[in-house]
Amino acid sequence: MPTHRGSILTAGLGRFAATDANAQAHFGPGAGERARELLATSVEKAKNAGFDVVTIDINPNEPGESLDRFLSTLRSGDFVGVNIGYGVRGHKEHTELFEKLLNHAWACKPGIKIMFSNGPDEVITAIKRSFPEAFAESN
Repeated sequence: MPTHRGSILTAGLGRFAATDANAQAHFGPGAGERARELLATSVEKAKNAGFDVVTIDINPNEPGESLDRFLSTLRSGDFVGVNIGYGVRGHKEHTELFEKLLNHAWACKPGIKIMFSNGPDEVITAIKRSFPEAFAESN
């Protein structure tokens, strides 16, 4: 059984990818479901390395509510890292929300590791970059 290393909060479009034109262009008409499938693989790999991954779906059409849920979740756990997905950070129409997520995460948990994934299947890649020791031990 792997050593528990803490929790990672990952914020991405998740189910809201289905209504995001950028996500639909990348993942196709089933964008929300495809994003969840890819994320599940990353979450399982992180779990095998000793991390709990908590996911939160960010709705760009409801930024205030999304930010409130993000902060509530962050405050409620023993988080060692925050990952922001590309769907939230990679498109100019989401820049203000992206900035707020980062600034509030840092204010809420000073020193927390901030990570960026390039897609739901690459959440594990971002975790590996920030916590290489957790993966070196399993090799």
